[in-house]
Amino acid sequence: MPRVLIIEDDAENRRVLADLFAREDWNVLEAKDGEAGLELALRNRPELILCDLLMPKSNGFEVCRSIREQLQPTKIIVVSGRDYGVDRISALEAGADEYLLKPITWELLSSTIGRLLPEIPRRPEPRSVPERESVPARIRLWGVRGSIPVPGKSTVRYGGNTSCVEVRADGEIIILDAGTGIRLLGLALDKEFGRRSRTIRKTSSAFWVMKALALV
Repeated sequence: MPRVLIIEDDAENRRVLADLFAREDWNVLEAKDGEAGLELALRNRPELILCDLLMPKSNGFEVCRSIREQLQPTKIIVVSGRDYGVDRISALEAGADEYLLKPITWELLSSTIGRLLPEIPRRPEPRSVPERESVPARIRLWGVRGSIPVPGKSTVRYGGNTSCVEVRADGEIIILDAGTGIRLLGLALDKEFGRRSRTIRKTSSAFWVMKALALV
């Protein structure tokens, strides 16, 4: 597990940076001033150091010089709110490998680390799951309310097959009630799917009837 030392006198900034690295499985060390940071660096020899510029006891320039003299392989990223060219040049001359301005995003920090420490394995980016194409819900009436389950011209207004409603939504087939109209539905499904298996839900609940109708 790679180690990072965060030298930052602002407790909130230090916490935010520590959380970002912890999520990426880094072993995080923290120091609230330059003197404590230098001691931790020499004792633990981290692969990476993030260092502020203006800190008590020992500023970022002094920390960079001391670390660079004693820990050559360690990479140092100065993270500062000071956007002055002289500070950037001075930090790089003192031994920093990169100079980033606050506030920083993990994307910028991660790309900088990848450039400075390519040998450290990085967590793969999560695969984006393609969105499923939206298909409109469909409803078909195979039978409606009727006292005579015999379809025909004489039963157009009343009668016909008793209630059976087929609803297709979100890749599912839902059958609402199983009146005599289910015979015609069964023949249609057999023609459509043949021997292929298919999960079909059947319900006569009024709740599901209303829900299915709302999908259409």
